[in-house]
Amino acid sequence: MTPPPIGSEAEYLEPYTTAFQQMREGMARATDGFTALVENIRSVAFLLGTTAMSWIIRRLHEIREAINKLLERVKYAIEHETPVISLIKISFRWVHEVKTPISGLSFVTTEPRDEDLVRWSGDAASAYARKSAQQKAAVDEAAAKAEFISQWLFKIAKSKVDYAVQLAKIVTNVAAKIVEAVAEAGGVITIPLVVETLGNAIGSLVESGLNTLLEIGKRFVEALGNVRDLASQVGDHSKLPGGRWPEAVRG
Repeated sequence: MTPPPIGSEAEYLEPYTTAFQQMREGMARATDGFTALVENIRSVAFLLGTTAMSWIIRRLHEIREAINKLLERVKYAIEHETPVISLIKISFRWVHEVKTPISGLSFVTTEPRDEDLVRWSGDAASAYARKSAQQKAAVDEAAAKAEFISQWLFKIAKSKVDYAVQLAKIVTNVAAKIVEAVAEAGGVITIPLVVETLGNAIGSLVESGLNTLLEIGKRFVEALGNVRDLASQVGDHSKLPGGRWPEAVRG
């Protein structure tokens, strides 16, 4: 496979889509594994005794609650998967389809088409110099605005990519612990220890993982909070009078 070009949307879309694939597969493994664990315990419940089973059921309930909490996050992320992909694509389109072609005009606006132009003098030359300077300023300003908008969109999208990658990591780790527990819960003697170990591991993974997600969420909110800066950039018409391109010729 040919590697994506540097600065392409594929650099960020690939880990994002991979994270969602890992989430879906991980949650399926986690839920199926938990069901298998419960069935294993249920098949030997009569050998464990009432007291032991009461304790095991309580711990299993705690594990199930942690899995459900994680599942809620995954479902929400999946429901909002497509808009983030669109954000990433639009961010790069602002660079490749707006900033790049516009910035290419910066040199063109002040480069004479004819070398005889340097011999101009008087009012005509002054008017031309003023108009070309205005055009270059407008070009540079438009390119700068495109870059700002692209960066703003990208910061929002990147925070969501980071969120998805971290969530996928949590799901994968949780699924691995549950599958491991199913394999180890092969007898009456081992079941209580396996359930205790699994409960502690799942609780720790989910709690620490959700705290990390909370920090990533704060970065997302901060990126959204910069909408005031975006409005300031778009509302600055010092180089684009009235929000329009400066006229080079009036007639």
